[in-house]
Amino acid sequence: MSTAPANPIPAGAGDPDLISLLPDCILTTIVSLLPVPAAARTQILSRRWSRLWPSAPLHLLDSQLPVPASSLSAAVSWILASHRGNAVRFHLLLARPSAADLDSWLRSLAAKHLQDLVLRPRSDGPLRLPPSLLSCRSLRSAELTNCSLPEDGGEVHFPHLTEISLRLFRVPSAAALHGFLAGCPKLASLSLDRVSGCRTLRLRSGTLRSLTVSVSLTRRRIPEDTCELERLVVEDAPALERLLAHDINWGPSINVMHAPRLQMLGYLGVGIPELQLGSALFRSMCAVRLAAEFRSVRTLALEMADPHVKPVADFLHCFPCLETLYVTSDMVVPKSMKILNCEMDDPIECLSYHVKTVVLKGYRGRKHELQLALFLVRRARVLRVMKFLCENDCNTSWLTNQKRRLLLDNRASLAAQFVFQKFIKSYIRFPKQASNISLVDPFDTYP
Repeated sequence: MSTAPANPIPAGAGDPDLISLLPDCILTTIVSLLPVPAAARTQILSRRWSRLWPSAPLHLLDSQLPVPASSLSAAVSWILASHRGNAVRFHLLLARPSAADLDSWLRSLAAKHLQDLVLRPRSDGPLRLPPSLLSCRSLRSAELTNCSLPEDGGEVHFPHLTEISLRLFRVPSAAALHGFLAGCPKLASLSLDRVSGCRTLRLRSGTLRSLTVSVSLTRRRIPEDTCELERLVVEDAPALERLLAHDINWGPSINVMHAPRLQMLGYLGVGIPELQLGSALFRSMCAVRLAAEFRSVRTLALEMADPHVKPVADFLHCFPCLETLYVTSDMVVPKSMKILNCEMDDPIECLSYHVKTVVLKGYRGRKHELQLALFLVRRARVLRVMKFLCENDCNTSWLTNQKRRLLLDNRASLAAQFVFQKFIKSYIRFPKQASNISLVDPFDTYP
């Protein structure tokens, strides 16, 4: 025997308002996912809806506000004053606030327990950060672009901050940068992109998993009164898994003293004046001293103006358990590099037992590129795939000639596949976001 619904909908009553039947906790979540202008307009729907947006989690992106640039600061101030709930995201991309406004905003956001902060102001000069930045202790991620650290901001303590990206960032001294990073006890991902005011950075962190570093593409772009990072020393990083160098034309020198879990390393190139990996030492890609201490490294990326077998073989000796190798050609301005003769009969452990993937980017079939490819084809015994990412059109006659010259029938691994693809040359080596831990392989970015 069927029963009628408890609250039948009268015929002709139209579609029921099912959304309003939801509890406030769900409605506030829905409202928080809307752009701020649309979320704020929900207040006119009813008395109940009028209280939802002011208490919903706030996602404030100034680029979504439908007001002229001259009115952005006023709009942001009004929203922060009107909103009573917590803040999830605050992204400043278009507005150029006054010092007083920025200080007021950060104090308000600190009271709202802000989690994600992005400051990327449009300006030729750096935005001076007020000491109130240090009161945002609930932050979990921060991107600070074209900003400068306050000279005397007090104690730095961000107990929940796990991701930091500092881009075109100025610090008053090396001690200030060291103190800033030391105040982040849960830091897992750090990106340093053209940080000035610190020549030498020494890192000690028990939580850091990913470190990205880059300097200016050319020295001509650096102001005369500015000092950029020249030396990076990883003194003790027991959790570090990846060390990525982005714009490596001009350094910095890198010294990795203790990183027992390091799995991914690159790009390494002649622009790095000195590279020390434990006891191994390279100067502008030339081996001074070799040591096979980094057995944890699985992925290595090298960048060379004209790839030669000798320096590549030397690096391979240092990483006996390497599985994936990237070699990029002709991406940087070449420096003088002495190429030494070497015996190719000496065993290289990773080629005998571990290297499964080789990617040659910017391949054109030049003499030294061909020699390197032949060396890898003949020595990599468990190779599964070798990709040639070519700058030319890979026409049929060129491909036939390359395959003939590579002597693929004499390959060490009969299971290996050889793939030729057209490659669009780019100076973007991999994405520059602090959360690069989410990228399975940041070097695998070709189309």
